[in-house]
Amino acid sequence: MGSSVTSPNPDKTMNFAFKVVGDLAAAMSGPLMYIGDRLGLFKALAEGNPLTVQDLAEKLGLKERYVREWASAMVAAEYLSYDPGTRKISMSPEQAMVLANEDSPFFTGGLSQMIPDHYRVMPRVMEAFRHGGGVPYSEYTEDTFIGTERLFRTGYLNFMAEQWFPTMPDVLKKLQDGAKVADVGCGRGAALLEIAPKFPKSRFFGYDNYAPGIEYANENARKRGLSDRLTYEPRNATDVPQTGDFDLVMTCDCLHDMVTPEGCARSIRGALKSGGTWFCIEPNVADSLEKNINPLGKLFYSVSTLQCMTCSLAYNGAGYGAGMGEANVRRVAALAGFTHFRKLPIENPFNQYFEIRI
Repeated sequence: MGSSVTSPNPDKTMNFAFKVVGDLAAAMSGPLMYIGDRLGLFKALAEGNPLTVQDLAEKLGLKERYVREWASAMVAAEYLSYDPGTRKISMSPEQAMVLANEDSPFFTGGLSQMIPDHYRVMPRVMEAFRHGGGVPYSEYTEDTFIGTERLFRTGYLNFMAEQWFPTMPDVLKKLQDGAKVADVGCGRGAALLEIAPKFPKSRFFGYDNYAPGIEYANENARKRGLSDRLTYEPRNATDVPQTGDFDLVMTCDCLHDMVTPEGCARSIRGALKSGGTWFCIEPNVADSLEKNINPLGKLFYSVSTLQCMTCSLAYNGAGYGAGMGEANVRRVAALAGFTHFRKLPIENPFNQYFEIRI
């Protein structure tokens, strides 16, 4: 009987090898993006004037030889521009919007800040591959928590009040007139810190089980003069106050991380008043794998393996991961007794948005 194994096509093999090498090169440049962000290299170049490597090193008090190698890698990656005549490096306005401007909706510094933790936990994740369980958030450093805040804050700052809430006109009106709002899984409090000044008649409450994040958020609320109507408390997602008087409860890119999304949904239902709304933001992942064969699918499944999914499985949780998808959010909502579910008409490459009601 002849073999059914097909010999590899040399050209296809070479093309695939270059694709993999390109991905590995990107992975290796990730730590250099972290260095450029954390040491202020990108921000220094974003100030506008082209600089020699020596000028850049002196400006930041860094060693020229390291800055030169870093800059060479960033130029090769086309993250920085280079003039061979003057031997100066620079950053275009577009590059600055992505790499240096923390208020820009395109800013990626938060995501690059999370990279070291993902490399750090790999041995623990590999053990989970063999034996089950997962890696709890207690194993991650401030890079993960601060990086997550920086990653998502730009959306809250630029779009939440101006574009996302207007797709729910009744919610927007309640916020303008004076609503009671909760953010469950609020992390370091970025969402409420950005929207509370825009709705001065409303009261806001943030809940998260990460106590250092809650302390940081309350301090920021005090600094901004918002603490009279913006308060953060350490609470689990299943322990939202069952007062039945919240007009709006939000979960912002966190439901898929939770140990029990179903328990969170039931807790949210008990917190909402009649006619209240659960506003749920989740990664923009389709329900079927074949529809996620793209760069975003690669990103979300990778981050999920190294963080979102494993952190839930560490506590024998549901482990939905970042690929939770609309169908699972819809099912979780239905199990908690919600009967109205609408995907909102918001165009965003990274997230999808749901309006959920009793």
